[in-house]
Amino acid sequence: MRAEVNRCPVFTIEGSKVPANGSVADPESKSHTFDEVLDIIGFGRTTWHIFIASSVIMMAVLNETMGISIVIPAAQCDLQLSATDKGLLTGVSFAGIIVSSHFWGYIADTKGRRRTLIVSLLLTAICALVSGLSVNYTMMVVMRFLVGVFISAPSATIFAYLGEFFKTASRTLVITYASVAVGLSAIFTATTGWYVLSFVWSLEIPGTELVLKPWRVLFFVYTLPTLIGALWLMILPESPKFYLSRGRESEAFTVLLRLYMENHPHATVEDFPVRHITPEAGQKDRSATPKGSGGLWHVANSVWNQTVPLFQRPNLTNFTICCVVQFGLFVVSAGMGLWFPDIINRLTASNVLDATVCEALDVSMQVDFSDELMEDIQLVDGVECIDTINERVFIYAIALGGLYTVLYLAMSVLMRMLGRKCLVAFNLFFSGFSGLALQFVDHPYITMALFCSFLVFAGTSISILNGATVSFFPTNVRAMAVCLSLMMGRLGSVFGSNLVGLIMEDNCTLTFNLFATGSIICAVLTLMLPS
Repeated sequence: MRAEVNRCPVFTIEGSKVPANGSVADPESKSHTFDEVLDIIGFGRTTWHIFIASSVIMMAVLNETMGISIVIPAAQCDLQLSATDKGLLTGVSFAGIIVSSHFWGYIADTKGRRRTLIVSLLLTAICALVSGLSVNYTMMVVMRFLVGVFISAPSATIFAYLGEFFKTASRTLVITYASVAVGLSAIFTATTGWYVLSFVWSLEIPGTELVLKPWRVLFFVYTLPTLIGALWLMILPESPKFYLSRGRESEAFTVLLRLYMENHPHATVEDFPVRHITPEAGQKDRSATPKGSGGLWHVANSVWNQTVPLFQRPNLTNFTICCVVQFGLFVVSAGMGLWFPDIINRLTASNVLDATVCEALDVSMQVDFSDELMEDIQLVDGVECIDTINERVFIYAIALGGLYTVLYLAMSVLMRMLGRKCLVAFNLFFSGFSGLALQFVDHPYITMALFCSFLVFAGTSISILNGATVSFFPTNVRAMAVCLSLMMGRLGSVFGSNLVGLIMEDNCTLTFNLFATGSIICAVLTLMLPS
């Protein structure tokens, strides 16, 4: 009797389960695993659309969260931003991502990947466009916080959505290829920012306080991938794996049949050999789950049930390591990365030769102190506020984006030889080594190369780890796992950026030592994950 209860159910095309005794309507038909079904379907037009659309959405996420660092210097005079205001504006979208990650993980795992992505992307676009029309600092902060709340969903769910259309063995590789969009986003935001902000014009809107300027147009440009991604998803299917995890087998079969017919133009419905699909290990049978009333208690209980499996065996160890490593990756790549334009600007402005990065920063800080005194005198005299951006910032940002793009392509090749675990560990060891070596190198070009390596080798590991996270956990908690691990990552970015602001000026050496040591510790933790 116990053996009958524990036997895995087999999904059929009619959407009903096979009886517990294991008999099927057609005894000659074979039960396929989901990976076997994907092999039968092949790679075709819709799969390409899903891959490219997912890349565009990844690009949109970076545009909305990191593009603000280019807009802020150009908007500082119109919005009368102080240094504290600019710091808050830079990080407020991350705060929105952090507070909403758990909610979006639950929604994506229970209501669907595609629906969650479309709604959240459209809401993100609306808030981003409105933020471009902000007339004061308060309005800008509120709208950028809401952008963070809504962009939180695609920042994690897109990895689950894309990964579920590919076999387990190739899932991380495909996500890494798609993550080339991260580098392209850096190139896109810097290039378009450089071009749009090169114009000087203003247009007052009668009857309002609003004055249109190039930095406002830049918000609209950065939002284009968000709108394109949302519209593109409307013609794409839901993840069939999600349907199976929710007990909606007939809908899953409809999607799989659509993909098969598109990839095999001369085939008929009868040619599709799949009649039964065996669910993955750890997947619950939800067909008999009673529908809740939709009350607050039911929702809270559902969220709890969706979260608890991640803190139970066999998921607990892998989930904990993923969260800790994500925190460390974002501390370095995003926490220190947000300061990249400012640090590079300081290094180039210091005009100090044969000096380490910390020695050059010390000199630039002394110069900045003198400049601040002069600015205070100028403001008293009514001198016009300066909102131009040094072209070197755009050049270095484009170079960093190019390096990300090349490295993501290289990682896709190296992953086949080293495996994802060894590759992430190597990246983090090299990142940590670069951070430590920065303090002893006094050649400007080597310093720049090490600084970029410090950030980029940690940054490229984020998508690889996301791809691994998609593979580690069952479908019914997969989006929740990615959302919560990325929530820890965003906490790391906020922690890292604030830590740099607090201790960099007083103890530059300690700052780089802490960040580099964090990378090495995360490398060791990565080796504890499954291959």
